[in-house]
Amino acid sequence: MDGKLVGPGDLAAQARRVFGNLGRALAAAGASPEQVAKITIYVVGYERDRHLALIEEARVALFGDHKPADVVVGVAALSPGYLIEVDAFAVVDG
Repeated sequence: MDGKLVGPGDLAAQARRVFGNLGRALAAAGASPEQVAKITIYVVGYERDRHLALIEEARVALFGDHKPADVVVGVAALSPGYLIEVDAFAVVDG
């Protein structure tokens, strides 16, 4: 939360942080996780068998039983040291 990289080399730690940050961003925008319609998850060097369970654990911590549409995209790199990034679209009543 202070702008420093969390968990260098640790996808699980970074996944927990990125979904926690998403929850805080939603709250700041007046939205809740249940209002998220779609997420895109970018993972450096994504390997389904190695990474999906770690990502899912962090996702469930934020969304619980709510399962927005999602896609996981394997990428070659993100910002230096970062292993995961998530973006989301939420639908809120205006």
